[in-house]
Amino acid sequence: MTELAWISTAISTARPQAMGALLRYFRDLDAAEEAFQDACLRALKNWPKNGPPRDPAAWLIFVGRNSGIDAVRKRSKQAPLPEEDQISDLEDTESDIAERLDGAHYRDDILRLLFICCHPDLPATQQIAVALRIVSGLTVKQIARAFLVGESAMEQRITRAKARIADAGVPFETPGAVERSERL
Repeated sequence: MTELAWISTAISTARPQAMGALLRYFRDLDAAEEAFQDACLRALKNWPKNGPPRDPAAWLIFVGRNSGIDAVRKRSKQAPLPEEDQISDLEDTESDIAERLDGAHYRDDILRLLFICCHPDLPATQQIAVALRIVSGLTVKQIARAFLVGESAMEQRITRAKARIADAGVPFETPGAVERSERL
């Protein structure tokens, strides 16, 4: 397997877990996606030189979280920062994060992420498109091809869906029994 192939596989496999954890942390779909993308770029730069991390998902979460915090700090340069304990763990080491993030916790985050993507305020086509983009990591081109529409139309559909989710203030919580049955 070539270097880029194993990196691509590791990132694809870790995507739902990392996106779920970053969304739980930032509570903003765009911020979580940007943080994940930045972590992926850093992985492409560092992993070929340093070799694969012990837990790629934990590495991506850790790097993405730090990248997201940096982005928040840059955007709010004029505003005072919140207290340090609100934006950061005192335990900023990869091994501690890897031990705290067990498989069951990942599944909960992925399930929450999927429920957010399948919010009842969205039409079914937008639910499917945003879930394929956010949870599965498919490209807009791949999703557009599956829906038999143009890339720009699919990009707009996904953007509108993400905006509706943000405007609705969807909490990052597992919905109750009634809502859960509607979304399933």
